[in-house]
Amino acid sequence: MKNNKIYNVVFPIWFLLLFPLAWLIVMPVNFLIDSIVICLALKFLKTDDILQRYKEVIVRVFLFGFLADFIGSVFLLAFTSLVGRLEENVKFFKWISDNVIKYIMTNPLENIYAFIIVTITILLAGICIYYFNLKNSFAKMEIDEKDKKKLALYVAIFTAPYFFYVPISLLKNYGY
Repeated sequence: MKNNKIYNVVFPIWFLLLFPLAWLIVMPVNFLIDSIVICLALKFLKTDDILQRYKEVIVRVFLFGFLADFIGSVFLLAFTSLVGRLEENVKFFKWISDNVIKYIMTNPLENIYAFIIVTITILLAGICIYYFNLKNSFAKMEIDEKDKKKLALYVAIFTAPYFFYVPISLLKNYGY
C-alpha cells in the first residue's frame, strides 16, 4: 500500500501524533462534550444528585470514548491496509482502492461507498461506547437499569466519532 494513502484513516490519532499540541485542544473539548452529554442526559432522566453521578463516571466515560475512537481508527486502518495489499493482485481491490479508499482518506462525503464504510465505522465506535459505558462506567451507578441503558445510548449517540466524516481538505485549509 502506498504510504500517502493512510494519513486520514486514523484521525485524530495521526493528527495527535503529528501535532502534539492538538492534545491541548482535543482532550478538553472531548471532556467538555462528554460532560455536557452526561449532565444533560442525567437531567433529562430526572436523576437525583446529578453532580455526584457525573463525578462518579466522567473519567471512565472520557477514557472509554477515546478507546472506542481508537477501535474505529484501527478498523479503518485494517480495512484500507488489507485492500491496499491486495490491490496489485486483483482488479476488484484496485477498483476499491481507487474509487473508495481514496475517498475514505480525503472526503467520505463525496462517495457513497466511502460514506457507508465510514458510517459503519462510526456505528462500530458508537456500539463500543454504549457497551463500555453500560458495562463499566455506569455499572455501579445507583440509577435504574433502564436509565443506565438510556444514559449509555445518549452518550453513544452524541459522542460517536463523527469527525471521521471531516474532509482532509478542511484541515489543509487551516495549515495542517
